[in-house]
Amino acid sequence: MIRQILADEKGNPSAARVLLVASLTFTAVIIIADSLLWADVPNAAYALLGTIFTGLLMWTAGPRIAQYFGPQIGAIVGGIGASLTREPSRPDLLDNDPGFRDDER
Repeated sequence: MIRQILADEKGNPSAARVLLVASLTFTAVIIIADSLLWADVPNAAYALLGTIFTGLLMWTAGPRIAQYFGPQIGAIVGGIGASLTREPSRPDLLDNDPGFRDDER
């Protein structure tokens, strides 16, 4: 079962997933040992482990996030780019014109 968790979509072992599991296991062991035995591991060590964990998580999940959000970001950027290339147009009748009639009821 653990091989299925650590394997990518093609069935090959994923380096990112292996390092992520190893990092989480190491962090769990350090937290338990710190709370039971030492109680003197500095907070900077936990901050470093959290940074490493976040980097490994982004390495693992990054391609999937890009796969789902990439087209949406591209559409937004394309819309902004299209609006920059054409001139804005003013309506024929402005709302401060004397001939303007508001039809909202």
